[in-house]
Amino acid sequence: MSVSPVEVPVLWIVLVLLLALAGGFLGTLLELALWVVVLMVLGSALLGLVVWRAVSSRTGSAGHVGRS
Repeated sequence: MSVSPVEVPVLWIVLVLLLALAGGFLGTLLELALWVVVLMVLGSALLGLVVWRAVSSRTGSAGHVGRS
């Protein structure tokens, strides 16, 4: 298979464009995964706060944990 000298830059341009497209797609997936982790952490913290408040209002002693 012989490639003419004119086709070589075109192949490189196509290859670079494909790599840029793949990099953009993977970057978007990585950013999406980061936001999922951030939202999971915030949701868990909020859920923990709600549960802690519910338990402390029911027993009245959760605010004094570790004190005699």
